[in-house]
Amino acid sequence: MKALLKSIRSVKSAVIAVLLTVGAGIGLLAALPASEVMHAFSTNEYCGTCHTMKPASETFANSVHGGNNSQGFVADCVSCHLPESNVVDELWVKGTSGMRHLFGEYVLQMESLDYDELHPKRTEYVFDSGCVNCHRALEERAKIATEASPISDQTHQLAFARKDSDPSWKCSSCHYDIAHPDLKRNMRIKDEQRMRDLMVQLGVENNG
Repeated sequence: MKALLKSIRSVKSAVIAVLLTVGAGIGLLAALPASEVMHAFSTNEYCGTCHTMKPASETFANSVHGGNNSQGFVADCVSCHLPESNVVDELWVKGTSGMRHLFGEYVLQMESLDYDELHPKRTEYVFDSGCVNCHRALEERAKIATEASPISDQTHQLAFARKDSDPSWKCSSCHYDIAHPDLKRNMRIKDEQRMRDLMVQLGVENNG
């Protein structure tokens, strides 16, 4: 009887091992196309295809993150706007934000985004993981910060201390529009130009 039970346990363990292996294999195969899809729809060129994103694309190109630096380095939009965690989390954020943008662009026929409404919510769609991934020395400099140390960073020491006590405190709480300089002005100019074009179409200027 003991031998029979031992054999059953042995078979059961083998079946579980096979199922786990097969499941892991299926998961990996499913993740590969997901990663490819993520890459295809995450390029800077793709992100700038919607006309509502043109102000963001134009101001980004003028920023230090968009290539306006001595090294010619250009960051990816998704480096800031997607969390660096796992494929599931990234796909969820990419999918939900992408659907909002597409819905606004093609269903609501939005002409532009509302800067004043969205700017205060920037910490919700700008993720610190991208900042920390590139600026890895910041936290270390902040840890050793003293008045006597020229290589320390007391400003970021205060910021990291605030971040530890307040989860809502993010890099973009202070560094707003750093990747999109003069974004509000760019959007305002485009809105004004659209209004002028509309007035011309309606014959307002000619009748005035």
